[in-house]
Amino acid sequence: MLAAGGCAPVVEPDQLAVCREVLAALHEEGTAIRESRVSPPADGPGVRIDYLAERPGRPRSVHFAACRFDGRDGRGRPALAALSTERGPLSETRFIILKRWWLEQGPAPPLSAAKARSGLAETPGAG
Repeated sequence: MLAAGGCAPVVEPDQLAVCREVLAALHEEGTAIRESRVSPPADGPGVRIDYLAERPGRPRSVHFAACRFDGRDGRGRPALAALSTERGPLSETRFIILKRWWLEQGPAPPLSAAKARSGLAETPGAG
């Protein structure tokens, strides 16, 4: 278990790994992502990652992803049960696409045509 300090809340390393995989799926291809803080969400168990995202030619933007888990998936990894960002919870459709076309493809999938077809990247007004 990871802890940032002597009294810091605990973050499960395997949950953190899954939540990190999600970050790239939330942004357009070519977006640089830099984590600024990792902690449990304020309202319960899971993982919250605060991060900066920067696309070429655009200003850096501040984001977060809060991942909730429920048991394990068929490969023994934490099963993502919910995902919220600074825009609110992902819609059921986007969440299903994320799990099917991103997380189920294996750990740390490369950006691919499947992601582009999925429509997962954040777009204004999407949710």
